[in-house]
Amino acid sequence: MSADPNPIIRLARPAGPDCTQTAAKIILGSAVRKLRERENLTLTQLAKGIHVSLATAHRLEDGKGKPARLTVESVISYFQLGEQARDELLMLFARTQEPEWFQHRYDDCTPDYLHRLLGLESMAIHITTYDVRLVPGLLQTQSYTDHIVRTGLHLSEWDDDEVELRRAQREERRVRVLGQPDPPRCIFMMDDSVLRRKVGDKATMREQFTHLREVADLPHITIRFVFSSRMIAGNAAALAGSMAQLQFGRGGLADLVYAEGYERADYFTKPSRDPRDPLKPLTRRQSDYERHLQLLLRIQGEGCASPVKSRQMLERAIRRYS
Repeated sequence: MSADPNPIIRLARPAGPDCTQTAAKIILGSAVRKLRERENLTLTQLAKGIHVSLATAHRLEDGKGKPARLTVESVISYFQLGEQARDELLMLFARTQEPEWFQHRYDDCTPDYLHRLLGLESMAIHITTYDVRLVPGLLQTQSYTDHIVRTGLHLSEWDDDEVELRRAQREERRVRVLGQPDPPRCIFMMDDSVLRRKVGDKATMREQFTHLREVADLPHITIRFVFSSRMIAGNAAALAGSMAQLQFGRGGLADLVYAEGYERADYFTKPSRDPRDPLKPLTRRQSDYERHLQLLLRIQGEGCASPVKSRQMLERAIRRYS
């Protein structure tokens, strides 16, 4: 039940044709930023040099929106890139123009605030999650998922294609993340109330917890339960809702923390220091990453049962629903 204790020393997944659209936009933007900083240029100077507005240059570096091919070609020309660097940028550009896996069949049942998470989690090499109320979606059984989906729909929708579509979306997401040849190392933390909060009938609960026991035996997955009786940061953990940290490995994307509320989510990216002014204080937004990460670390360090104790809690839950 132990995960890789030093995930950051692992190399990032290759930024090749199989990387996601979301990741490709961020990697492309990061590459442009590094080219700019190497030449000691301001963003305004870059925008003028590649003949785009400052806002367009800003979106390009931030990995937001789909870049135009002309913009990328202007970057290549402006920095006089060699053949290899040119091909790498054009490959990333091509990937930014392709849809994400959920944007055709599942677009109607995928809320906008989840797009970035779904577009990045399969690129992570280490994932740490905390869920307050339910088993994480990546670990849910079909019947557990069905009950959650149905309770979120109007009764008139129970017999249409919506339930099947949402079920299929969760299964494809699970396969894309955990079904990879080299899946990410994962630590799944859940509030211990998840063991008591009934979702469906006894058979559904027993099946779900039996499944958790099985996946906990996998070498890349750790399951730990958080004691709801312990106060962590003034109970901020419980108020925060679901949280996740995604780490992408050495040479990859900047790590990020995802914090989900009711029909919304916030993303906090690990800040990078400006090489021209490494002592410059972080902005409030940049500091938000550290604050949320520290909360996750405190939950894991102060509020969690050990993997062995968590296994015992799981066994008792299985007996309770048998």
